[in-house]
Amino acid sequence: MNIAIIVAGGKGRRMKTRINKLFLLLSKEPIIFHALKKFHENKNINRIILVVNPEDKSKFKSIIKKNDFKKIIKVVDGGKERQDSVYSGIKAIEKANNDDIVIVHNAANPFVDEATISNCINAAKKYGAAVAGFPAKDTIKAVEGGFVKKTIDRKALWQVQTPQAMKYFLAKKAFEAAYRDNFYGTDDVSLAERIGGTVKAVYCPRENIKITDHYDLAYASKLVNASRIGIGQDSHKFTKNKPLIIGGINISGKNGFEANSDGDVVLHALFNALSTAIGFKSLGFYADEMCRKGVTDSKKYIGFILGKLNERNYRINNVAIMIEGKTPRMDEHIDKIKGSLAKILKIKKENIGIAATSGEELTEFGKGKGMQCFCTVTLVSNRVTRK
Repeated sequence: MNIAIIVAGGKGRRMKTRINKLFLLLSKEPIIFHALKKFHENKNINRIILVVNPEDKSKFKSIIKKNDFKKIIKVVDGGKERQDSVYSGIKAIEKANNDDIVIVHNAANPFVDEATISNCINAAKKYGAAVAGFPAKDTIKAVEGGFVKKTIDRKALWQVQTPQAMKYFLAKKAFEAAYRDNFYGTDDVSLAERIGGTVKAVYCPRENIKITDHYDLAYASKLVNASRIGIGQDSHKFTKNKPLIIGGINISGKNGFEANSDGDVVLHALFNALSTAIGFKSLGFYADEMCRKGVTDSKKYIGFILGKLNERNYRINNVAIMIEGKTPRMDEHIDKIKGSLAKILKIKKENIGIAATSGEELTEFGKGKGMQCFCTVTLVSNRVTRK
């Protein structure tokens, strides 16, 4: 069992607003909503305990009820310090086994992605504890009394965030030892470190920031509106005795494409556009191995790259497709293809544009020997999910 403790026990005074910063809106929803949604939707999370400032308890409960966050089994009061709040969450856990995973996350980190949550859980299962972070990129200096005393080699330095995960027995032991010794750490896994626990560093995107002040909130708004563009191309010549599949639609009575797979030029160009938009390689790099295993349905390839988009928190905004070929005439099939793509991509048909040209016999495609497709996509950040 994997139990998430979402820490929302502070007041966010550094934001200098009259309300708790967690209720400030980001993409039309409170900051707290986005962190809760990411954990609630993660298939590896079984239960969630929300630790809150007692003054705002009713507001938090209202958000839970409104969004039907059923995995949240308890809302408990936080303490004076963050460590006290996390410990309140740990003490609220019931019927846990020693090897169950406790994963702690700041409610003010709304950009955590699915992969980071899952990777922290898996690392904690293997090593006992894990922390999300990324290597330091700036020069770090030790300063005393306003003067530099030492420049620290940044090669071994990481900037850590949450989530931070520990096996239940280790979390309990580490926190009990800290209170016994009157020790307060700067983060959760530091308590495990001081009693000899092994902590695995898990890379997370740099966008996984904690919103602390107005600068962070402005940066978060930019992340929400971030976009990417990808372009893809594919072409195949015709062959006999094979069904013609275009855009996931079987166009009966026509010769199909010569390819190891179904040869769907539209889906292949679409794959390449999505792949280039997120910095991945061309279709063949990923599909050849799938073909050897007997996977020839191009919709499966699209499913693969859509999974990579989701891991990186991007969603499709718009798709533009241009098809060149003398035969078959595409006008009568375009609406069905748009419907097929809308279903595969889970976007609206009006966000898909398809145009076709006969090629005027100027190319091999224009002479009816095959078909060529170009595709352009735009992606927008899904780091904060819109309702």
